[in-house]
Amino acid sequence: MHQLNESDAMPNKDPSNWQALIDLLLNLWPQIYAAGLAMLIALVRAIHAGGRPMKSILEAILCGCLTLAVMPLLAYFGMPQDMAVVSGGAIAFLGVEWVRDRLEALYDKLIGRWLK
Repeated sequence: MHQLNESDAMPNKDPSNWQALIDLLLNLWPQIYAAGLAMLIALVRAIHAGGRPMKSILEAILCGCLTLAVMPLLAYFGMPQDMAVVSGGAIAFLGVEWVRDRLEALYDKLIGRWLK
């Protein structure tokens, strides 16, 4: 009868995979933290305002995505990645509709006048 050694039982098991996963999470921690906090703040704000559950969840996802979109802009201006937490919290507290309205007004002021 054939005895199974450890290498026969799971031939593709590599113990360094866990370390690679931990390293990946540590490298992505600023993005995870900023987007997660923005999503949590937006979700709590939307539920507190009495919004519908699906709209609240979608608002939270949009705020998390906007926070991730702001991170390269912060790096472009030489600001630390920790500022993404502040900007994400502000975006989540104000809401995506407020951010959209301000960006539309800025677009009209800077670019829209030349396109008319």
